[in-house]
Amino acid sequence: MKRIYFAFPALVFLGCLHSPQAIEEPGTDIEGFIMFFEDYEELCPYFAHKDLNWKEMGEVYYPLAARCETQDELLEVITEMLTELQDSAIYLYKTDEYGEIEETVYPYIRDYETNYDMSVLVEQYLELNGWAGWNEGYSHGFGWCDPAILPYAFLDSIVGYDFLSAPNSLDPFIAECIELDVTAIILDIRMNPHTTVLSGGGHQLMGRFAAKSYPGAIYRSRSGPEYNQYTDIRPAVYPAGPLQYTGTVILLLGENCNRDSESMTANFINFPNVVLVGDTTRGSVSRMSDVTIADDWHCKVVCTTTLTYDKFWIEGAGIPPDIYVEATEADFAAGVDPVLDYAIEMLEEYK
Repeated sequence: MKRIYFAFPALVFLGCLHSPQAIEEPGTDIEGFIMFFEDYEELCPYFAHKDLNWKEMGEVYYPLAARCETQDELLEVITEMLTELQDSAIYLYKTDEYGEIEETVYPYIRDYETNYDMSVLVEQYLELNGWAGWNEGYSHGFGWCDPAILPYAFLDSIVGYDFLSAPNSLDPFIAECIELDVTAIILDIRMNPHTTVLSGGGHQLMGRFAAKSYPGAIYRSRSGPEYNQYTDIRPAVYPAGPLQYTGTVILLLGENCNRDSESMTANFINFPNVVLVGDTTRGSVSRMSDVTIADDWHCKVVCTTTLTYDKFWIEGAGIPPDIYVEATEADFAAGVDPVLDYAIEMLEEYK
């Protein structure tokens, strides 16, 4: 039944709007715009939180879409409408004949600054502290120092097929930390926007640091036609893997952390042994589905967002650290990483 409206897009679309009005016959095929509008109307979980009325926005943008003469013009209208959501996770993309992405458009870009420099990190810290695990671990987004010298590991990214096997890559580091009776470690995710945590792989990874089961973050989606009707899923994080490190975990954060790594942080804050150090995360946690809007162009439709367990909205706000540490370009130019330096000093406090 859902596709019946394709034959009468203007008529049915008007029935969805807040205040129907007369609209001219579309100048081009706007079936994709109809699907895009209705999917967001049904699925997007943060309209009420952001005080946005999608129906009223439709009253403004549908006439613009109806006057489009080409698909390129229609894409511009959709992009402009998406910009108003101020969600940096949303993007449009074009695929080639093989289904590969050949062009990407982000309607809204949230400004951010990184609080790390990879060259400084590697040359001034990692290579001087028994850097190990690169060959095996880095293929999964991991790397770490010799725990006997510096109990430090970074989590660069886990994407695609890696997210189920990646947690196992960290086990040698964890095993050595336990064998050495290390009382605190540093886990650095400042460079990570991609860790997948809504799957078993992500919770397996966090479970490596869980002494017992802890409540997880809230994954919120819509449950009805009203903007404030929600379904909240709250999966717990359980001890996982052959060994769990249950000493203090100093988790390094920054504005580059977004989407899945923010969701991971939202789970980690329920662990009593985890301390957040660095800067506030970016505040971009949308999870999305796809809709085809024009020719080979597709749009991401927000269907889930992440809240902390105490129902703090991360979208647009980010997760603040327990301890804020400033890091500037001048620091990096001098070969210094203030966030990591602070964390190294913290290690002494837990000995």
